[in-house]
Amino acid sequence: MDERRLVMKEIRKIVRQVLSESFLNENNENLNNATEEEQLAAVQKDGYAIKYIDNPSEAVQMAAVKYSCDAIYYIKNPSDAVQLAAVQRHGYAIKYIDNPSEAAQLLAVKNSGPDAIEFIKNPSEAVVKIKAKADLSRWMTED
Repeated sequence: MDERRLVMKEIRKIVRQVLSESFLNENNENLNNATEEEQLAAVQKDGYAIKYIDNPSEAVQMAAVKYSCDAIYYIKNPSDAVQLAAVQRHGYAIKYIDNPSEAAQLLAVKNSGPDAIEFIKNPSEAVVKIKAKADLSRWMTED
């Protein structure tokens, strides 16, 4: 009886693996029906796979932007943590965030320089001041 259970357990494991691979190998089109674990595996393989997930969990969002910061383009209303993770990897990822938090704006400017403000639709006052100081500094040092 114990041997039969072990065989059944092994069969279930193989079936889960095959099903999981089928989610990943069909152009990611089945990801809405996938478990969170399968979604995580997909975005860790290709961050852009998140575009096939209608309501990804924050964990899936984080995994996607850690793989590819530009994947934030496909995330509707990313949390502050997801925004920060994306702009931490590359400040110019801010251009894909519709309403970036002030913290994300500041981190983008810190990581990519004051010119990153060009990609922020409604920069916060603090970000505008950083840009103004940088412009003044450049102007004062020009020959």
